[in-house]
Amino acid sequence: MSFQELFKSLMECENEKQLLLSGESTSSNLIEHLEAIKEHVFYLSNEVFLASKNENIYWSYCSTETYFKNYDNRFNEFLNNDFNEIHNEIEFIESEINTLKNLERNFSNTNYHPDLIYPIRKKIKLLENKMELLNPSNTEILIDYSDTSCGEKIIFLHQVGVLDYLKKHSPFNLSINKLAEYLSSITGENATTLQSYINPIFSPTSSQKNNPLNSNPAVKKVSKKLADIGFSAKKTN
Repeated sequence: MSFQELFKSLMECENEKQLLLSGESTSSNLIEHLEAIKEHVFYLSNEVFLASKNENIYWSYCSTETYFKNYDNRFNEFLNNDFNEIHNEIEFIESEINTLKNLERNFSNTNYHPDLIYPIRKKIKLLENKMELLNPSNTEILIDYSDTSCGEKIIFLHQVGVLDYLKKHSPFNLSINKLAEYLSSITGENATTLQSYINPIFSPTSSQKNNPLNSNPAVKKVSKKLADIGFSAKKTN
């Protein structure tokens, strides 16, 4: 039987089940009749599920594969429908998730084949993932600090412990010049300028004129940027 034929039979059984449950039925053997209908619903639900998948026809309880094969067409239909409140894909997905969660909550009342609950849960999860990718509010905004001055770069490196770490290793533990040369390769700054900033940090007896750590405004600026990133800066002398 085709999907349409099976689906029609399932809906007829659903209607008959509701009639029996409502007490409006004139059936002489209500309990047995109701159990027979429930068994038929159980069987038909799985048959409709398989037919939906084979014919690639969307159904509320369809497979995940069938659902996403029909996703784009259904989304466009919702957009073109003047009588709903769907204006973009995020609103469409939210509506779909709400519908699926309602199906999940009420599944135990359907008498459908138990395997049909799994595609519902999977579709919910996949749609939630899709919405996270589409929702701008969930997208992390990257802050660009590429305009940082040479002195601020040195403060950054000092506060996160990079300078102290490098200074413990050869050849930097023996030569500030080598350290300046290395840092010039990763900062893009002139090695001579870097040397004039680094030397006062590790040579307290030398002139402190160019020591960037002595510039309170610059230190506070860098500390704030590190805090915004989520790093707790080390204390400076």
